[in-house]
Amino acid sequence: MKSWSEKKKELKSIDPMRMNELEAVAQLVNAIHQRRIELGWTQTELAEKAGLHQESIARIENGGSIPRLDTVFRLAIALGMKISLHGMEEAAAASIG
Repeated sequence: MKSWSEKKKELKSIDPMRMNELEAVAQLVNAIHQRRIELGWTQTELAEKAGLHQESIARIENGGSIPRLDTVFRLAIALGMKISLHGMEEAAAASIG
């Protein structure tokens, strides 16, 4: 297991574009997780509705894997969510107000 100082050094070395990608994925996964909790569903229930395995849901939610786009759509449909893209300026403004 890596020490915290090793992990910080590794994070600092990440390309800014890659860091933006990881932040976007983290926001997406968090939204999926929050919606599942709002609905009162277990990971198993979501997996069944999305046609996935519970283990896949667990890996996605704990950051162990980055979901493919088709998986994101399956999860969104199962959760009754809509996926939309916004400009960075819009996203920043929405997070402030």
